[in-house]
Amino acid sequence: MRRGGGGGLRRLWPWRARDESALAETEAEITAFGEALNAHSFSPGQPGATDAMRAELARALDAYEQAKRYFVGGRTWADTRDVPRALDEGRHALACLDALLTDEPLPERMPLCFFDARHGRAVRQASWAPPGGIARDIAVCAADAVRLAESPAPIAPRPEPTSKLPGAQPRTAKYPTTTPVSAPQLQVSGKGSSGEQTHQLAMPSYRPALMVFSTNAPGRVDLRFEGRKGRSSRLYRLTGDGAALIARIPLPEAKKAVAFRVFAAGGREAWTATPAPLREVPRFHDEINGTGSDVVHYRGEPGPGVLRYEGPSVIELEALDGRLAYRVMVVAGSSGERTFQWPGRGYYQVRSAGAWSLSAA
Repeated sequence: MRRGGGGGLRRLWPWRARDESALAETEAEITAFGEALNAHSFSPGQPGATDAMRAELARALDAYEQAKRYFVGGRTWADTRDVPRALDEGRHALACLDALLTDEPLPERMPLCFFDARHGRAVRQASWAPPGGIARDIAVCAADAVRLAESPAPIAPRPEPTSKLPGAQPRTAKYPTTTPVSAPQLQVSGKGSSGEQTHQLAMPSYRPALMVFSTNAPGRVDLRFEGRKGRSSRLYRLTGDGAALIARIPLPEAKKAVAFRVFAAGGREAWTATPAPLREVPRFHDEINGTGSDVVHYRGEPGPGVLRYEGPSVIELEALDGRLAYRVMVVAGSSGERTFQWPGRGYYQVRSAGAWSLSAA
């Protein structure tokens, strides 16, 4: 057989480009978790360190090494499908370590989403039956919980990307039909939504930029992005904690537009998504307060910090790079107060569903 150039290979095997993109995302997640391990302040020999703390650190390190072993040698996403579970084990170990360090209860642990581990941690149990099968309770992410509640037909799990020989027939999944993707707009508006339409927010001429998502009334919205590049997760759970919702969300690494879906929890409240420049990000040195998800600009020096949180679920503080892409997890936990280490000046993303405050200790 005559060997062609790169373009010929891509025409013969179109799955290769998809696998390369998925592998790059997987490698970036492993790197980010490794950086989180390196940045953690705990040392096994520090005063007050216990065997339980050292065991959780060892579990996190073992999970990191396991994730790397799963990844090495992989040629398709399917080859590395166990990486998300290894990383989830490691992140839970670090969360347990943080709880032990601050004398907090150990965090509850839900499994990864039943339909796709890449969706992240499940948030609830839902009843589901495979086509022609018997209903059972499964653990699902927020977006899939909405999808199950609104689709009367059985939903099959999303198939994993696999390498196929030319001419092979791919497996298909039964999903609710969606409406066509909207044209890119500089401002996107709507009322409620059940995720049936994919919206596109046109990227502004200035970069990097934010999305400001707001509602005209109190409510809760799950915002799901179609692309994950530069993000720690595709799903944002947004709430105004009893007030009209307004959230700033990073818009990293997009050429022309960012695609997203809106899942509103009841009601038909109007919402708007619009881009905004970095000057819209609040700056602080010593302390800042907020509600729900936001982006903040820390202007202080590296050193100890304090996170206080009152709300459901968990809160996460993530460090971003100069392009507002995810760099590393700084601290995560449930309601209460916990200490952490500020890596230094820069932009940080708060992901929460309640009231919070950040300060330099």
